[in-house]
Amino acid sequence: MERLAVARTDIAEDPVATHRSSRVAGPNSSKWNSSANEGLARDHDLSADGRVSLHAVARRALREELAVQGSDAVDLELLGFGLDVRNNQWAAFFRAVLTDLTEEDLRTRWSRGIEDRWEHDGHAFVPADPESVLRFLLDEPAERWTPCAPALFHLALVRAAIRARDGSPEGRFEVEAIERRVVREREYGA
Repeated sequence: MERLAVARTDIAEDPVATHRSSRVAGPNSSKWNSSANEGLARDHDLSADGRVSLHAVARRALREELAVQGSDAVDLELLGFGLDVRNNQWAAFFRAVLTDLTEEDLRTRWSRGIEDRWEHDGHAFVPADPESVLRFLLDEPAERWTPCAPALFHLALVRAAIRARDGSPEGRFEVEAIERRVVREREYGA
């Protein structure tokens, strides 16, 4: 079974949403977010020649927060960039497909400890179809989500739909149609 991780870094064929611990400093404490998140760190991310690899930062986030190791198969793809104007932070949005790890594998690894185990106090594995992910996002009030997480999940759903259709942009329209229906049902109970 294919697993998708979306990265600012994250996981969805069952996306993983993480609940940030109250021990995390800053405005995103105690909020739902993508599965792995890392800021750039001079110690970890700046090479000797002064360059930064955003893909390497995403891999570090997967390792430190989800115990996805360098030897694990990961299809890592940069989706885009975002700006959190509320907190004055930029974001690089990644989608990572984990082909050889299941939810059970990850939970087993987490039970043995992970580097940044204190950053999250909960994980939610959600079926990877657009309707399930969108309903999960809407089940929590907007203020319980970090500012960039909904955009990241949307981009990951669209990219997965496009790739499932061999690169056809029609996948985007399917995701948007499901999004409109789910939002309309929430607003009007229809």
